[in-house]
Amino acid sequence: MTSMSSIQWVCTAACACILLSFSPSHAPAAQPAAGAAPSPKTVLVKKYLDDCRAQSSKEASCDKLRKDAIDILTDDLHTLGSSADRVYFLSILPVFKSDAPELRIAAADAIGMIGPQDGDVDVLAPLANDPVPDVRQAVSQMIGRGKGTALSLLKQRLISMRTGRVPDRPADPTKLGLPVAPNSLYLFDWSDESLGRLSYLAKNMNEAASFFKGKAKKGPFPLEEFKDKYRFQFQDEEEAMRSAQEAEAKQMEQSKPPDPTNVQAYTEFMQKIASVGARQGGRLLLDSYQPNLFGSPTVYVLEERQIGQRSYPTRYVVLYQEQALRKPGYRFSWMTATDDAIKTAQVASLAEEKQELANKAENEAQKKKAAELEALTKKKDAAEKKQFKKGQDDLEKALGF
Repeated sequence: MTSMSSIQWVCTAACACILLSFSPSHAPAAQPAAGAAPSPKTVLVKKYLDDCRAQSSKEASCDKLRKDAIDILTDDLHTLGSSADRVYFLSILPVFKSDAPELRIAAADAIGMIGPQDGDVDVLAPLANDPVPDVRQAVSQMIGRGKGTALSLLKQRLISMRTGRVPDRPADPTKLGLPVAPNSLYLFDWSDESLGRLSYLAKNMNEAASFFKGKAKKGPFPLEEFKDKYRFQFQDEEEAMRSAQEAEAKQMEQSKPPDPTNVQAYTEFMQKIASVGARQGGRLLLDSYQPNLFGSPTVYVLEERQIGQRSYPTRYVVLYQEQALRKPGYRFSWMTATDDAIKTAQVASLAEEKQELANKAENEAQKKKAAELEALTKKKDAAEKKQFKKGQDDLEKALGF
């Protein structure tokens, strides 16, 4: 069992993690308990903060000092977490401001061990949008270790789609010609420029709706109405993307893999193969809007173009209420398939649409014919009843009734 004095020291050292994001000239060092000599670990962390935090520092020894300092502070965070004592929750949170992803991951691990609660959702949810994929993974796992309906919903929403320690960079919406609403926040895991999907959180639903209404060519449409209205267009796009994926996969199969001894080249080759199938899954995920997560989305068409024999919504934005993140959100979607690929896919869908229209016309004709037959039958029945009644009346008169 960890003693109170050691826990107090660990807390002091762990709180020093946040110093790794500050200038050393403003960073106080972690202090040992009163009357105690600084431990070797405390001395090492202090040396790193004092000597190696300056950006101009070029000493080779600083690389090792940084690694050792981060290892020490990581262990401290895990010690705090293993106590499962919520008293350390607020002490750990500032670590997420550190510029060291290793420490942000350790902080997520520590809070996961302590156990997040539903009341922590508003504090923890923003942490899941860290620029570093591995930190997002750690935060997602942290939230998954908590209990409560709000945390469970947030866990469903947080699906990490990438890995790695290299920070992601937000896509440039200006270069893509996308009108981002004011005061919007880019969402890393729910954006993929290669798939034609970028997601944001908005500050206010009414303001976002008003903004996109002013930019839209058509809309707003309820999502299901929009999907039905352009169902053949989306079918063409899916077919075009599927054909492109199959062609890319076939090309990869025919390519000679690099020598496995060239680890980097071989790894990149295998990752490229895996990404071919992953893109399709990612696109399906980004186009799913479960009501429990996104409420009742509406769609604004930002651009519509004629391609071949159809008009396509080539750019649109889906506006929704983030149920788990408790904020308005929106997602840009744009066509990534080429016009030629769309025209090729049209051949089959136009025939299908023609057959569907023919079937619909035939069904309408049959319904009309059935209605006319029913009306004629009713008219005939009424005439027969009338004739029968007249004959009955005449018979009664003849018999003197």
